[in-house]
Amino acid sequence: MELAEILAYLGGVPEFERLCTVDELNAAVDELAARFPQVTGLRRIGTSRLGEPLRLLSVGDGPQHALVVGGPHPNEPIGLLTVLTLARLVATEPTLRAGLTWHFLPCIDPDGTRMNEGWFAGPRTIRRYHEQFFRPAIEDQPEWTFPVTDERAWFDRMLPETQALARVIDQLRPRFQYSLHNTDFGGVFFILDHPVPGAAEDLAAVAEAGEVPLSLGPIDTLGWDIPGPGVYVMPPAESVIAASLRGTGAQEAKHGGSSTHYARRHGTTTLITEVPFWRENRASDDSDSGQPYDEVLRRTAGEMRADEAVLAELVRRVQPQLRVPSPLLRAVRDFLVYPVSMAATHDLIAKSKTGRNATVAEVFGAESVVHMLRMRASGVLRRQLALELAAGNQTPLLRAGFREADKLFGLWCDSAADELSEDPFPLRNLVSVQLAAALALVRRLDQR
Repeated sequence: MELAEILAYLGGVPEFERLCTVDELNAAVDELAARFPQVTGLRRIGTSRLGEPLRLLSVGDGPQHALVVGGPHPNEPIGLLTVLTLARLVATEPTLRAGLTWHFLPCIDPDGTRMNEGWFAGPRTIRRYHEQFFRPAIEDQPEWTFPVTDERAWFDRMLPETQALARVIDQLRPRFQYSLHNTDFGGVFFILDHPVPGAAEDLAAVAEAGEVPLSLGPIDTLGWDIPGPGVYVMPPAESVIAASLRGTGAQEAKHGGSSTHYARRHGTTTLITEVPFWRENRASDDSDSGQPYDEVLRRTAGEMRADEAVLAELVRRVQPQLRVPSPLLRAVRDFLVYPVSMAATHDLIAKSKTGRNATVAEVFGAESVVHMLRMRASGVLRRQLALELAAGNQTPLLRAGFREADKLFGLWCDSAADELSEDPFPLRNLVSVQLAAALALVRRLDQR
């Protein structure tokens, strides 16, 4: 199949009024399986920590396997729509099933996804998103709790959801694994577990056809290998863990490897597609910013440390009176660690960036991390404190703490709205890019 034929499928991607909830996703999966019983199968593969059945939808009967994972991070729900759209397409197009069985895990973290559903219906503004935002602590993320048996980065605390996905990977030994992610601002970027010849050119064509510009300034992929514009290669698990510990003083890994790392044991090629919520033209601007890149990185590192210090002091004061058990509280603690390690990474990479100016996209990438981390941390803390007050834990200290968190949150949301774009991409464009990227990479693997 030629790339042009793949891109032609984008004409059939529907418009979406809003994101879908977990219940709507499950109902749509059931409907799809009932509509195409001759080419689909649906089975349970595990159980979430709160008792939600985890199911796998299989389409086709080819000897090789492609595994698609939706919702690896619960604040990234674009992939839920992509799972349904791609599964329907594969079920109706025999050509796409030739020699290949597609398997869809619609949502690997339904518990966390339900905690984000308050903003799914829109409007997709920066403040509304962060008011109802939830992202688990990294040790509570199914995507980042795969085992690592290197003594320098030992991790073996697998979550039930992680265990379920690991069993599926071991059973299928997939040729292709696809993890559906989305970022906040800018453009689309892609992550591979290893360079695939021709993939970068194909993925650039996919982004253009979907009318989502490439993101040319690294955000959380700073320092990774770049085989082509907007395409990164994920480092080994041990390197990722070392980066997360950088600057924190911690000795023991809080998380493990990702599904990408785990699947490599079977020779699987993994693609991650990160599509953005909001359009930001600077993300794809590779012109000279006039700012030395090392100075940009050191400045943003300092801003992240300053934000962390303010929030850490507030958490220190309210911590003794927090009573409501919630994954929000564990997430708050994690959000206080991440800016420290990210700042250390910015400082480290700055040493190799002396002597040249940053591009506009690189400045945008570095600065958007600051906005992203401060809004996420203050938003989740504010949400935990609101939960305490709603439960009747209305001590003077917690009431004052909520007012302070609310003020910080408002200031930081306003700052982001002033400096960044709130122009949301149509959901159809984002789904189109994720869908076509999967088919384009499978095509490349078929040519090898």
